Amino acid sequence: MLFTSLFLSGFISKAFADDDDFMSDLFGAKPTDFIKSRSYIGAVGISSTLDQWGDFNGSNSLVYGPVTYETSPVTALTNIEYDLIPSITRSYGWGVLVGQREGPWAVEASFWRSDHTASFFAGGATITEPASLQSINIDFKRYLFTQLPTQPFVSVGVSFPWLWVRQFSSIYAPTSPPTYLSTNDETISGIGFNLGAGLEIYLDNNFSLVGGAYQRWTGFNQVNGAEKIGLASIYFDGDPNSTLPTSNSTTGGVGGANNIGALEGDGLNLYVGTTFGFQ
Repeated sequence: MLFTSLFLSGFISKAFADDDDFMSDLFGAKPTDFIKSRSYIGAVGISSTLDQWGDFNGSNSLVYGPVTYETSPVTALTNIEYDLIPSITRSYGWGVLVGQREGPWAVEASFWRSDHTASFFAGGATITEPASLQSINIDFKRYLFTQLPTQPFVSVGVSFPWLWVRQFSSIYAPTSPPTYLSTNDETISGIGFNLGAGLEIYLDNNFSLVGGAYQRWTGFNQVNGAEKIGLASIYFDGDPNSTLPTSNSTTGGVGGANNIGALEGDGLNLYVGTTFGFQ
């Protein structure tokens, strides 16, 4: 019995040791790695866009309302919000990042911002206004050829982007014809998935040059113009299958609008910059 206990204890200890060795080989640094462990910050120049062949092509618009109110004996309608979905061309900007690397793996958080011109095409005319595309990104990297100072990598992550456009949201009174009341700035936000690749050149543990590209696929599901509206409550202007949202509640609840779900806003993003290690 004592022999059996000693055997099992030794076997279990060896199994856990082998498992630790396996995890270390998979996720940890090897003695020959150029970079074994590193905390770092950095700055990058970026080139960003939203593809113009998706929903952000400068010809789509969204309508919210009117909503019918019953305040007996008076029936009233809310004002209509009209939000333009622009196209934006590729433009340049900047980003900052912070990360932690262990062996061949790194996790990185970053903030990106680029300034653009937003365009909308209607009735043979083009409307243009300033816009900015911003995002918070969380990416996981896997480095290759880690024994060398020049190391390619692949990355996967998530983004939380938002597009701000000046005066692309308007308010109209539901008269015939509609009465223009005001314009507002517009922010369209959502969540995206990143898949990328790049190259990092280490001079030492404290300094590197980095560049890469990633494709971002984004579903924008929130419009914040005059009001903050989920896309389930609004419909595409000009869609013959859409119906005006109506309600008989005194609180003006919305019903009858098409559930758009999300606007697709994909884009290839490029970056180049430098990182600085710290303890």
